[in-house]
Amino acid sequence: MDKKCIMGKINMISETFDKFMIKKIKAEGLPILQNHITLFHILPEDGSKLLFNEVVSMWKISKSSLSDIINKYENQGLINKCECHEDRRSIHISLTEDAMPIKTRILELEEEFRNVLLEDFTQEEKVVFEDNINSALNNIKKML
Repeated sequence: MDKKCIMGKINMISETFDKFMIKKIKAEGLPILQNHITLFHILPEDGSKLLFNEVVSMWKISKSSLSDIINKYENQGLINKCECHEDRRSIHISLTEDAMPIKTRILELEEEFRNVLLEDFTQEEKVVFEDNINSALNNIKKML
């Protein structure tokens, strides 16, 4: 395996996925941006709330950026934002019912991409591939 090319190949998969999602989001008229998909992954599909700071920590995004993103989707009726009764400095956020079909569609599009990515893999190769990706991710976590 050419050690110099592996990172380029991983990057190519990521870039292709991003382009695929941008194209599909636009074609289907979904009211979200591709780079905000992570927020829809983080927030629970059952509509339960997470603290603002929890989302900041999970997404590794600045508080000001997350605040802007939440305001955007709150104005669209996709996210609920409310103050915590016990601590007024804490903000809870959750997906609205209107956001649920969008989250579902995002997951379907990701599955569609994954099916193409792994099309010629046997079931065993798919499992090994995912295990290897998970191992690689665990290895690089040690660096940070």
